[in-house]
Amino acid sequence: MEIQLDLLKYNQHWQEGFTYPYPKKRKLFGNLVSFLNKRQILEITGLRRVGKTVLLFQLINHLLQKGSDRFRLWYFTFDEQAPSLDDLLAAFSRQTEVDYRKEKVFLFLDEIQKLPNFQNQVKVCYDLYPNIKFFLSGSCSLFLKKKRQESLAGRIFSFFLPPPDFEEYLFFKEKSQILSRPLLFQSEIEKEFEIFLRSQFIESINFAKPGEKKEYFISIIKKIIFEDIPGVFPVDSPPTLWQIAKILAQHPGMLVNYQNLASDLGVSNKTISLYLYYLEEAFLVRKIYNFSRNLLTSEKKLKKYYLASPSFSSSLADFSETALLAENLVAAYKNINFFWRDIYKNEVDFIRVEDNSITPIEVKYKDEVEAAELKNLFRFLEKTKTSRGLVFSKELKERQVAKGGLKIFLKPIYLSS
Repeated sequence: MEIQLDLLKYNQHWQEGFTYPYPKKRKLFGNLVSFLNKRQILEITGLRRVGKTVLLFQLINHLLQKGSDRFRLWYFTFDEQAPSLDDLLAAFSRQTEVDYRKEKVFLFLDEIQKLPNFQNQVKVCYDLYPNIKFFLSGSCSLFLKKKRQESLAGRIFSFFLPPPDFEEYLFFKEKSQILSRPLLFQSEIEKEFEIFLRSQFIESINFAKPGEKKEYFISIIKKIIFEDIPGVFPVDSPPTLWQIAKILAQHPGMLVNYQNLASDLGVSNKTISLYLYYLEEAFLVRKIYNFSRNLLTSEKKLKKYYLASPSFSSSLADFSETALLAENLVAAYKNINFFWRDIYKNEVDFIRVEDNSITPIEVKYKDEVEAAELKNLFRFLEKTKTSRGLVFSKELKERQVAKGGLKIFLKPIYLSS
């Protein structure tokens, strides 16, 4: 029995002369274009509303501009219904009169995690129909790990789309020029950066009414907590997830003691552990480990947690401490997995570990950073025999502070987001 799908509804580019009205592109777009001729599946994941669907439409525009037949560019979102891939392909082939078994087609599947058993369905179609170039988009990382490793290993290239950074924010706001003359536009850069921390997503840039931004970001968080996560994980109490998110928003970078948090919320330690894991998998929370060269030791120590965007923290907590939001931003953007805190409570905000390189990082959102404020960075450098540290501050002029062969570089946070 043939299923009835209105595929033209999802594929407006089938109309002659139509292109999607998204001329401004995120930085990731160029990287994706370079993989268009690869056989492997392209997977784009990220938070709700960061622009994954727009990226897919921009790739369709690009293929149209390169001369692709518009009827061989197939887009479908599983937001409303979830037909099997076999049924979907049959419907596409029937309505476009294109035989995907014999002709090259580009298949864009949005919110793919809402299709039951999608990993195996994609695997079978990928192996059987080499003419199909797959693009997958999803708002949960569940299929980035175990399930994908089991069924799509070697068949997929994965890309993560974060919220816009400050440079992209200015680009979409048509103010990129201020970064080219930072000393000249210092006051405007600072003003825009503090707005950016509270309105990071592109859709929120031009909100004018009081409370609009807050309502917008809270609506995203609620969708993730009350719809996305329960749709993938066995969640008994979404309101508990909501409470955890609110607590983390109030204290960006808080050290989480599972037992204390469980007691406060009236649930078990296991529930807290699982729920924090679910929040991570939905990209809503970032977990940072206490640094140790022994990974097992790091795992046993208390962890720090941040929400995935400072705009989420400011909306849920409704506080105005910009320094904490700046720290939250660095945690979300710099691919950092560690902080450092010793038994004497000496602490460094972040430790970046890349290959064999270790870099301690502090966020000092202030006009001038004194040498005395760098003592914990130097202490960490001495302890770990590392030679270089970083500070992100409000200072626009880059400089360095040296001590006994150890160097700490101070960089403007505006140019480092």
